[in-house]
Amino acid sequence: MAVPTLPELLARFPELEVHSEPQLEQALLTAGRRCSEAVWGELHSDGCGLYAAHLIAARVREVGAQVGQAAPSAGSGLEATYYGQQFLELQSCLPLTSGFMV
Repeated sequence: MAVPTLPELLARFPELEVHSEPQLEQALLTAGRRCSEAVWGELHSDGCGLYAAHLIAARVREVGAQVGQAAPSAGSGLEATYYGQQFLELQSCLPLTSGFMV
């Protein structure tokens, strides 16, 4: 499974359409680097999509809090957004690995 394309990401998360394509593409690139296909296997595309959506949502929340338009996040890291929480739940389904990749 590959990193989802922009159209695939937007089909899954249409609420992200309000963001610019460069922002979304960058989030997908970052997600692809953070989610190893060797570790995620058939869940790779789902994991990348959730991680990319988390990055966008976290950025929006961070900027909103800086300008007084949003409350600071109640959580931190991946727990700070709905997408991050879903990512963590999906990640918990992965087989345990040593953390080292060859």
